[in-house]
Amino acid sequence: MKVRSYIGLLSAGSLGGALIVGIIGWLILSGINQSNRELEQESRNSGDSSSEYLDAHAFLSATRGCFEAFEIYPQNFTGVFGVVHDRIILAKEGLNLLSTKYSASYPEKNIRPLAAGIRELEDAVSLMEKAVKADARKREALSQTARKNYQDARESLSQNLNTLESGAEQRMFKSKQSMEQRLLALHDEESANILMFFFVSGLYLILVGSLAMVTYKSFASPIRKLEAAAKNSVDHNKPFNLRESGPYEIRSVTKRLRGLIGGLETRVKKRTAALQKSNNQLKQEMQQRIELETQLVHAQKMEAVGQLASGIAHEINSPSQFANDNVLFLKDATDGFIKKLNQSPDAPDESEIEFFKENAPEAVEQAAEGISRITTIVKSMKNFAYRDAESAKRNNDLNQAIRSTVVVATNEWKYHAELDLRLQEDLPMVPCNIGEINQVVLNLIVNGAHAIRDRLSEGQKGNLVVTTQHYPDAQCVVIAIADNGGGIPPKVQERIFEPFFTTKEVGVGTGQGLAIAHNVIVKSHEGQIWFDSKEGVGTTFYIKLPMIQAKMEE
Repeated sequence: MKVRSYIGLLSAGSLGGALIVGIIGWLILSGINQSNRELEQESRNSGDSSSEYLDAHAFLSATRGCFEAFEIYPQNFTGVFGVVHDRIILAKEGLNLLSTKYSASYPEKNIRPLAAGIRELEDAVSLMEKAVKADARKREALSQTARKNYQDARESLSQNLNTLESGAEQRMFKSKQSMEQRLLALHDEESANILMFFFVSGLYLILVGSLAMVTYKSFASPIRKLEAAAKNSVDHNKPFNLRESGPYEIRSVTKRLRGLIGGLETRVKKRTAALQKSNNQLKQEMQQRIELETQLVHAQKMEAVGQLASGIAHEINSPSQFANDNVLFLKDATDGFIKKLNQSPDAPDESEIEFFKENAPEAVEQAAEGISRITTIVKSMKNFAYRDAESAKRNNDLNQAIRSTVVVATNEWKYHAELDLRLQEDLPMVPCNIGEINQVVLNLIVNGAHAIRDRLSEGQKGNLVVTTQHYPDAQCVVIAIADNGGGIPPKVQERIFEPFFTTKEVGVGTGQGLAIAHNVIVKSHEGQIWFDSKEGVGTTFYIKLPMIQAKMEE
């Protein structure tokens, strides 16, 4: 069977099941809507019954209020008649409302006795009021007649009122019973519909699950087996021996793939060998490039040392001359002491001996200081000129490296600037190639000194500030080298890291210093180098070195 046949059967089964579930769901929903409409009608009927009951109860309260008024107010209170007349009016209005609005429940034959009773009650009350206002001679006779008429009217009207109240209570009770029965019937119907829906949904899920199993066995399983066989053959060099199964198209692909993989294995072996050879050549070229870059940095460093040689010689010459003078003085003092001890005829006198005693200790200290200065310069030269043949990145003391570079470059900046070292005392060891970092720092210090020299007049000095700062959250160390020289013109700021670009005169600069600095920081150390410059104010270069190097060697 082909794939389209499988798909047709599966689609027909899925759509048919969904259609059946939809029809049954529509029928259930229609039944629920019909039940809701019937319940809504029943609710309206119940509401009408409730309204009828309230109006009947209002009529009963108003009518019985006439009787209660005579029981509540004192007998000699003439205002009671006004209260009773008001309630009689309310009773008439209530009775009229029942006869017009609820004629089905209160026909004319039930309303007529009530109306007659209210009229008799009204006449009796009017006669009682007349008796109260009559003179003493007629009052007694009228009072007896009025009270007899009132009692007769009250008894007759009370019986009719009780009858009306009993009927209203029965109608209200029947309405509530009907509403409750309808609610129970609706709940039973909903429960049956829900059971039916779940039953049909379960059948549909069984159908869908069966179709899913058929789909898996027909499509997914053969495709999964084909993918696993192809992966084992391509990735693990295992033979492709999958048995053909599934629809026609999958069996055809399996057959063709078996022949294709067999032919590809030979090609893969040949191309793998060629790729391995190219990879080895590429590694050699990359290694050569790294070595050439290292040699270039070291060559520029040696070039800088050559350019600074005269200044370094001067720096060494001054303390060596100073130490030599003090050593000659100590030699004269030592000879004088020996002659004095040997009591030679040409021994110095007491004043000379005293002079030697007073100045000899200071001469020793000054000679030691001069020699220490020479040692510091030589050690700084050694640290600066250090070259790691493997360009390895190891943990180094960055502050000490900066101090050594500052000493080496002393003759370049001391005549033009005051240099301020603001190095973080607890700066951790930084993974880097310290020889390359020395070269970068030297270039930036010398460039800053030259910028100050070109801006200020002879005899004036600017400021060079070198700072280091560790940022634990960012896992990096930042070196900042700031000068108050003339700044970098905006039109050339975008090009200062380009190779062979320089703003200096021909023969003075090669344009390689900042280009090499950028290559060392960005490519070799995976860091960042940038600057902030304002023309006429100065320039600050920033070097960001990460504390974690991907290829650091301990």
